This record gives sequence, structure tokens and C-alpha cells, in this order.
Amino acid sequence: MAGVRYRRVVIEGQAALVPPTVITTDSLERMLARTYAGLGLRPGFLELLTGIQARRFWEDGVRPSDAATRAARKVLLETGFDPRRIGALVSTSVCKDYLEPSVAALVHGNLGLRPEALNFDVGNACLGFFSGVSVVANMIELGQIEAGLVVAGEGSGEVTRSTVRKLMQPGVTMDDMRANLATLTLGSAAAAWLLVREDLATQGHRVRGLTAQAATEHSRLCVGTAEQMTTDPTTLLTEGVALAGRVWRQFCVDQGLQHANIAEYCLHQVGKANHDAVCGALQVPLDRALRVYPDIGNVGACGVPLTLSRAVEQGRVSSGDTVALLGIGSGLNCAMMALDW
Repeated sequence: MAGVRYRRVVIEGQAALVPPTVITTDSLERMLARTYAGLGLRPGFLELLTGIQARRFWEDGVRPSDAATRAARKVLLETGFDPRRIGALVSTSVCKDYLEPSVAALVHGNLGLRPEALNFDVGNACLGFFSGVSVVANMIELGQIEAGLVVAGEGSGEVTRSTVRKLMQPGVTMDDMRANLATLTLGSAAAAWLLVREDLATQGHRVRGLTAQAATEHSRLCVGTAEQMTTDPTTLLTEGVALAGRVWRQFCVDQGLQHANIAEYCLHQVGKANHDAVCGALQVPLDRALRVYPDIGNVGACGVPLTLSRAVEQGRVSSGDTVALLGIGSGLNCAMMALDW
């Protein structure tokens, strides 16, 4: 995808939520104590490898659409924006309530948006939020709508419990542990952005542009179902970082940026190895790339918007700053987006 530059798209509001229930890595390892002993693994192995100390689960019965609705309502409440002006709602989470209807339809109904407002899902693994923002931003730029919501609701409770049960069975090998390791890093969260045409904006958070590339020859390195997510972690990391490097170089050309221009980097939160490798390959200053994975894990499509939300809350992003967002998703796909905050 050639680099896209936007002139009229502004983030009027953004929100990210995490569930109240904390599941520590230590608690997962205690459940796997017999398997660990059989494989010669010591307690603390998972945290040492991933840097993840905890992840969150939603309360029983909370579906992806419920989580996404909570984030969307928070944005609408905080901005006071008239929902009747919303022309599209796009849901982008990996997790789905059902095969059909779409998560977007459920959120649209929960919010009571007008019948004329488009609603549909955009799926692109952990890169889904980027794709959804791109779709809505294009619609605003083309004059098709004046405002749109992009939402995501991810929940890891079911798949984590299923994987732990499987790894507790006799006969688990180190290859089994390695293939299912990524599932044990998953967390839960929700995110929402309200994008508006610049003349409607009360904020100055401009979506500057986006660059994306694919390496789909590696589309089977990470495969997820409702019951498990299996990966080739070594190859996935190597090829994902290589793709990120190519996107970064093109992004700098497309957006006219370099490290000196960027105040904060919001990276998709996978874990320590991924974060360190991406920062090293792109020469990202470590003090400008917030780590949030230690207490939330990998929250899929919510990872980058949640990182941005926390960076803003912590005062790491100020008015006038340029922020670079980077996401890598199974496929492989990678995108970078620039915001002028």
C-alpha cells in the first residue's frame, strides 16, 4: 500500500479499558506445575521469557461487543459528540461474539445509532484497529461521512483456560509448550476512537497518514482459533521484525519523518522479545516507547490504541507532538500511522 496522507481527519476522542480481574503469570504457572516439572522448567520461566507478569479477564458473560460498547460509550460521554452525526461504526477485534451477526451490528444496536449509519467488521488480526481507522479516515477524507467510530473488544479468558487445560494433560512436550506459548501471553481490553472531519473537531489530534505492507508468504506462522493460538515463535519474530523494518523505511519517506521528529512510539504489545527486537531494528529510543505488556499481555487489536491512551494519561504525549504507531499482525501484515497530537 502506498503511503496515505490525510488532511481532514481528527481524533476527537479515544478511550481504552481493561477488565478488573487480574490473572497473574505466577497463577498460570502454578496450574502447570506438573507439566513444568516434567519438562524441566523452573517457575518464572514464562515471565522471564515474555516479560508479562499479568493479564486481565472480563467478567463471565461479557462478550466482545459488550467490551467494545463500553469503550464507545466512554468516548461519546467524554466528548459529548452527537451520536446522530456518526456515519459509520467499524469493529476491528480479533474476538467475535458469533460468526454472524457482525460485532459492529451488535455495538451499533447497543449504542442506538441511527439506521443510516454504516456498520461492519474489519478483520486483520492484531492490525485490525489500524485497518478500521484507515477505512473510516478514507470515508471522512472523501466526504462520504463526517464522523465515525472505530472499536475493538478483545477477551482472552476462554482461549487461555482451554490452552492451560490442554497443557496440563500428560505427555505434553517442549514442542507443545513452545507452539502454545503465545496463547499464555494473551490479555483482554477494549478500545474506541471517534474520528471526525476537522471542521467538527474540538481537539487538535490529527491523523497524519499511514503506510502498510504485507509478507503473506508467512501467513501460517501464527494461527488462532477459539480454542488455541499456535505459533512458530522464532520465525514469527524474525520475519515480523524484518517486515517492520521495511515499513519503517517507507513510512519515513511517506510521512517526511525521522526519529528526531517523533516524540513517542506506540508499539503493538506482544512481549519483551518483540518489543526489544522492534526497537533495536528500527533504532527506536527505548525511553520513547512505553511498555504496557507487563500487566496486560497481548490484547490483540486493542494493543496500540491502549498504549496511546496510557501514554497520553502519563503525560508522555503533549499537544503538538508527533506520535508514531506501529502494529504487526498475523498474516503477516504491518502498518505505521503518524498522528500530530
